[in-house]
Amino acid sequence: MAYEVFKRTGVRVEVPALSITADGRMVINAAAARLLIEAGVKSVLLLWDKTNRRMAVKATHKGDKNAYAVSVSPGKHSGSLRAKAFVAHIGWRAPRREMLLATWNAKEKMFELTLPEKYLRSD
Repeated sequence: MAYEVFKRTGVRVEVPALSITADGRMVINAAAARLLIEAGVKSVLLLWDKTNRRMAVKATHKGDKNAYAVSVSPGKHSGSLRAKAFVAHIGWRAPRREMLLATWNAKEKMFELTLPEKYLRSD
């Protein structure tokens, strides 16, 4: 009998990452979730730099009218936020979930990411 190697669909990453899904959710991996918990972050702002194709997820207070609530799963394995309007605003067009590495700026309590041009609508 010939065996076939099962190819994993998910990979454990020890560095902070954020995935954007086709339906407009943002999923935060365990490494990123731990950083948010340690910093006491429960609400974030979504920032967009169109010229450089960069976005940021920055801590804010719960009462901020532009805040998105971050839900972290029990056990700190991942987190998520619903950002359908933001994803549409930046023109994100990936056909499936895409994982993007994020850089943590502890001073600003903010993740920064560069988005691949191929998944952004050009105007």
